[in-house]
Amino acid sequence: MNVSKYFTGINIEIKRSLIHFADYNPREISEEERKNIKRGIKKFGLLGGLVVNKQTGFTIVQGHQRISVMDELEKFNPDTKENDYVVRAEVIDVDLKKEKVINILLNNPNAQGKWNRDKLAQLVAEKIEYKDAGLTDADLSLLGLDYMFQTSEEQNIADELGELMQGVEAEKEAEREERRAEKLAQQQAERAAKVAHMNEVKQEVRDAAQKSADNMDAYVMLSFSDITARNNFLMRFGYDADQKFIKGEDFDMRVEAVDIDEEE
Repeated sequence: MNVSKYFTGINIEIKRSLIHFADYNPREISEEERKNIKRGIKKFGLLGGLVVNKQTGFTIVQGHQRISVMDELEKFNPDTKENDYVVRAEVIDVDLKKEKVINILLNNPNAQGKWNRDKLAQLVAEKIEYKDAGLTDADLSLLGLDYMFQTSEEQNIADELGELMQGVEAEKEAEREERRAEKLAQQQAERAAKVAHMNEVKQEVRDAAQKSADNMDAYVMLSFSDITARNNFLMRFGYDADQKFIKGEDFDMRVEAVDIDEEE
């Protein structure tokens, strides 16, 4: 099944640094409304359409306020491009005149319908988090639900508590990261110690093998024409006739002793 011809945009992922605000955008936002957007993004993420126009260098057509809040949350610096991040957007390809018309259309309350107050009141009465839905105390008053009011002081406390908890979570994450780094360093040190020990063992084996080879070279073999000549040699230096091995140092001393006796 083919996609409807009325879907003219293309969904992409794009770096925040590549899109820019429309300087003509006629929409304004109060600080309270901005807090509502920020509260919603923190709790549910960035939802809803973000529209940019490719033909004018990826100008934002819809979503200016949400992107400005995202910039704040991501600590994005538009001048240095520090803390750049990726956003999902619907890309259109129109000229500037059409872009401006679309900007007005997408932000125009006259093209968005109105609340069914009875249904809205029923939803709010179900104890939903109406602040998370962007509703104000004035909205609830119009719905006849004053008993659910949360004072501005209570709201400020709730907001401050939320910010505080974010800081606590950040500290916990930093502690967890520090413990992970310490554990990794310990594992690396243990591995290094094992490698060093293995190298020492290998060196000891090589040294032993070399010593054994050296000892093999410490032998001298004598040969005689017959067994009688061998026996005469052994008897001359005081060895038993059936002796098979002679210590070189001992033989050296006996040679000196024989030389002395012969000289006398």
